[in-house]
Amino acid sequence: MPVVLAEVRDHPVTSEELARLVARPDAGAVVLFVGVVRDHDPQAAGRVVALDYTCHPSAPARIAEIVATTLADADPAGDCRVAAVHRTGHLVVGENAFVVAVSSPHRRLAFAVCADVVERVKAELPVWKQQFEDDGSYRWSNL
Repeated sequence: MPVVLAEVRDHPVTSEELARLVARPDAGAVVLFVGVVRDHDPQAAGRVVALDYTCHPSAPARIAEIVATTLADADPAGDCRVAAVHRTGHLVVGENAFVVAVSSPHRRLAFAVCADVVERVKAELPVWKQQFEDDGSYRWSNL
């Protein structure tokens, strides 16, 4: 099965967890993307201290659809395995918000598929974030 996991969850995700899921004897490459909550944002007036991620009820089914479609487009031969998880809930600076792991017999394909999955999920998944700043203010994005 090329897509081994595609989910939206409200509990932590690690790169090690997803790397284990896509590991296999014929994979010469495992590429990881780890999106981490950072302490700054171009739209923030001050320092970012936390994010609250909220999703539409369709998000769990939608991430599975996005990952499967992206994989079919980018890897028609079916050489890759992919795991992708987007968090919801309250996350503080340093926590993983979005993790993708891709394994493939060759690195070039693994990098390309990982990049495609990240970009499509970021563009199409109905997830919104409320960004909290150190002065107590907040703003919404991706609405």
